[in-house]
Amino acid sequence: MNKETLIKLLEDGATFDWINQQFFHPSFRKGWKKVSKFDISWQAVERAHGIFGTNRLQQENNIYRLA
Repeated sequence: MNKETLIKLLEDGATFDWINQQFFHPSFRKGWKKVSKFDISWQAVERAHGIFGTNRLQQENNIYRLA
């Protein structure tokens, strides 16, 4: 998945479990997909919406979601 796809899914209510490296969204067949925390697309999302970007990416108990 690319950065734009991840952002659209996060805006639709998806969450990312940083510890288990699972990206959860109801549209996925299993309910989640494996996304590495070191994946370049995830790092692009962190740059765009993390503390150095829009600061919309919120983290609670290693679960990330857009606010």
